[in-house]
Amino acid sequence: MNNKWKPYLKLDTEGVRCMAQQTYEPLIGYKGTVFCKNYSYPNNYQMVEDRPLYTEEVVDWFFQNELDNIEIFKDKIYAPEIIDIDYNNKKIFLKWYGYSCNEIIYSDKNWPLEWLDKIEEIMIDQYNDGFYKLTMYPHCHYIDDKDNMRAIDWYGCVPVSSPFIEEKYMQGIIHETARFRLNETGNLNNGKINLEIMFKRSLGTHVMWGNYTMSDIYRKLFGENPDA
Repeated sequence: MNNKWKPYLKLDTEGVRCMAQQTYEPLIGYKGTVFCKNYSYPNNYQMVEDRPLYTEEVVDWFFQNELDNIEIFKDKIYAPEIIDIDYNNKKIFLKWYGYSCNEIIYSDKNWPLEWLDKIEEIMIDQYNDGFYKLTMYPHCHYIDDKDNMRAIDWYGCVPVSSPFIEEKYMQGIIHETARFRLNETGNLNNGKINLEIMFKRSLGTHVMWGNYTMSDIYRKLFGENPDA
């Protein structure tokens, strides 16, 4: 695909543009109708700062995890609409509708609280299918032209039955300001991080949709309060 692409930047809680994530290069093109997930290494988006732990091996691992989980969830109504996958150049192109949920929520626009019901349905369905999707943030979701909420960033999935990932992969994509999140997961298990702990902490404490936590989803999944 030939196009003048521009980097996708989410809004922080003050409405200021900032990097959306630390894993791939997100690009918007074709008048806001195509989203490109560029997993090629190196890329301009992720190399603004010196990141010695962000290696080609790390990027390749998450690219493959993204592909695997896109395949698993491809028939879900909340799956992204894939236009093309360039395996050689490690780029995924999907249909885009102009904005993520993040941009609506944090640009002082009115947003329907029904979105909270939609993200709950999505996350419970993923859990029932045996997966934790840690990329549960508003910038990882968008609304299509039929008012369906769809999810991106499938690199952030791990099986409920085995939610462990080698430490080097998480160290490679975690921002300095969020390294405490790794500390919250406790001791390593044979050199691996238990992402079930991170998933629960995300649901119970860290992830916000506007002024709303995701603690209700936590209670429905695990039958207890996050601080129990």
